[in-house]
Amino acid sequence: MDAIEDYLSQHGPSLTTEVAAHIMRVFTVSANTARQRVSRRADSIKSLAYLPFPRNARFIYLEQDYGSPRFWRRLIDSLEATNSIYGATLGAILARNGIVPEAHFNIVCGAPVRQKKHISADVVLDRLLEANLLERRHIEGIGTCIIQPRGEDYLEFPSYDVRARLLSEGILLSAIASWARNNGLVSYGKVQVRSLERAPDVATAVWDLTGPCYLHSVMPKSRNAVKQRPAFLVVDVLHGPVDLPGVSAFVRKCETLRRLSRVTCLQMFVADRYSREARDLLKSHGIITATTRSLFGKDFQEGLIELREFFRAIILSSTIDVEKLDALLSRFGEIEGASLQIRGTLFEFLAARLARFEFGSDIIHMNRTYHDPAVRGAKAEADLTIELGGRGLTFVECKGTAPYSVVPDEQFEKWLHHQVPTIYAATRHRSEWANRDITFEFWATAPLSEECQALFRTIDAALNRNRYSLRLRFGSELEDICERLGDDSITKAFGKHFVRRGRAIEGAFA
Repeated sequence: MDAIEDYLSQHGPSLTTEVAAHIMRVFTVSANTARQRVSRRADSIKSLAYLPFPRNARFIYLEQDYGSPRFWRRLIDSLEATNSIYGATLGAILARNGIVPEAHFNIVCGAPVRQKKHISADVVLDRLLEANLLERRHIEGIGTCIIQPRGEDYLEFPSYDVRARLLSEGILLSAIASWARNNGLVSYGKVQVRSLERAPDVATAVWDLTGPCYLHSVMPKSRNAVKQRPAFLVVDVLHGPVDLPGVSAFVRKCETLRRLSRVTCLQMFVADRYSREARDLLKSHGIITATTRSLFGKDFQEGLIELREFFRAIILSSTIDVEKLDALLSRFGEIEGASLQIRGTLFEFLAARLARFEFGSDIIHMNRTYHDPAVRGAKAEADLTIELGGRGLTFVECKGTAPYSVVPDEQFEKWLHHQVPTIYAATRHRSEWANRDITFEFWATAPLSEECQALFRTIDAALNRNRYSLRLRFGSELEDICERLGDDSITKAFGKHFVRRGRAIEGAFA
């Protein structure tokens, strides 16, 4: 093993400037000689392309180290030492188990969406993709994600943990929104929370939660009779422990926003717990450093952890502990929208399980997005995509609402007028699907309004079935599939929470 390989084996991936300095010290050679030895390194030593380092340095590593925890730690440290936005971005994604929904990338990366003299979030993503330090990949149950690639010797991404984390963060954001509204911190009806479709923005950056703040002590002063502008509460969350690299991108984003003279913000980060270095960094920049426990108490914090474990268990075992579900719904019952999020996620799992049984297929994809190449920007998501042994193809839209309500007209009309034609157009441009029988199904636990029923009859009667077919399935038919499936936990959960729920006990499901 030569000196360079020996150094990389002991210290891990490093910058060429560090390796050259080591050779100078050990072999007492000139700087020029050391640089030449590093430049003539063996082919087994790989180097990272596309990302710039000072003094034309390159990041080099042994092939077996690629994708390892040591690889990422050393790379992030090297980038952070140069105050690079790329290091902050990689640290933020690594803190989230290496998987971030693409719709959330602009939130976590630390770069503004647009701002003069600053690299934009889109450019950061493009360069990290180009350098193969990030990949764009579909993750079942989440959709299109940005991930950190792992080497062959390392475990696959725990996508089930990420799905459970996103749900618990959704509940946490709902709780923060209620807390901010109820305490008069923000304008009551103006709070915006992230989703998989959009990210709320303030000025040049996007956040997990935003809301205009009219508190006298934080509002900017009015000038020259111009209408007074509000301040804003901006919040990012991470349900889990956070270390220094996990908050560096957020701090950069906050500092970038503060350079704008016409924007005033209360900036807040919420996590389960912080390392001492992470907490000190946030506080030194005047950022509210909150935990789930400091905001909502120990029971709430433990409830979120139990919620993650509950859905993780469903994913891994496909069984449902109905008593645990009831306890969780009771625990989060006072949080606006929490029961809707929990039941909505539950219905996704139930629908996938029912579809696997009903169609006899093991090829079921969740949350796939399809693009119509003939129409710029036209895309639609299918909750379930079911491939039927090369002969058929079924796309299912799932709406798990209360049985005593009705499916909102706009949701059904969107499915008929936008999602169905967009997804069908996408199938025509995929050769492997060219000759398949295509069906679009709408699964709902509540009935349609009379207007939507009439709309469906009109469209279905005029439909060219050589192209595709439409089918509706409602609560009673879905419950029949549950019973034929023969899994008591599935039947009990579906019946109790989507078919026989009573107004007197739980109130409206909205």
